[in-house]
Amino acid sequence: NIKWINAIVLITMAILTIFAISPWNAWRGEPTSHGYGWNRFSYFTVQSNFIATATYIIAAWAIVSRKQLGTWFRYLRGAAVLYMIVTGAVYALLLQHTEVNPNPGHFNWNNFILHQCGPFFITVWWLLWPSKLPITSRESFLWLIFPILWTIYTFIRASFTHWYPYPFLDPDQAGGIYGVSLYIIVIAIGFLILSQLLAWISRARANDHTLY
Repeated sequence: NIKWINAIVLITMAILTIFAISPWNAWRGEPTSHGYGWNRFSYFTVQSNFIATATYIIAAWAIVSRKQLGTWFRYLRGAAVLYMIVTGAVYALLLQHTEVNPNPGHFNWNNFILHQCGPFFITVWWLLWPSKLPITSRESFLWLIFPILWTIYTFIRASFTHWYPYPFLDPDQAGGIYGVSLYIIVIAIGFLILSQLLAWISRARANDHTLY
């Protein structure tokens, strides 16, 4: 019964996340709005939440079908946890009072799901139902590939569109290239520290009582 409840909760969280992203509304509204068109899908927040959603759906399918997932899933799940924690931390520290938050000081359902509820939920789920096999410190470096590729993509795209998903990546708002570089270095250090911490926790919490 607990496993079925787990599956239902995971599917519910996946649905809430998709509705918070609202990909079907990307090309509605003013073309000059910050999240119009492909801009919406270029946020690290949105991409990390898509990864988390895929993780929820795959885990729920494994529970319902009683299928053992391969060792690849622990990497995907660990990556989703890392990216969502960083998403929540960056939002709390750097983005609450920027254009990413359209109504500062007021409750915004989309921001709550994507930046607060999502990171909290996936972390608690990962801690309560840890993976069968641990992640080594060396293996955790694989989680850093996606953030590096996203950063490269963001600056290549910005060279054509002159649009940056976050103010701290925009040289005009972050104090020039040196300011942007400082933000990137600090966030990269945060990624590195958190990846090692999550790998250590995975080794301490690994057990044989889950399907993944």
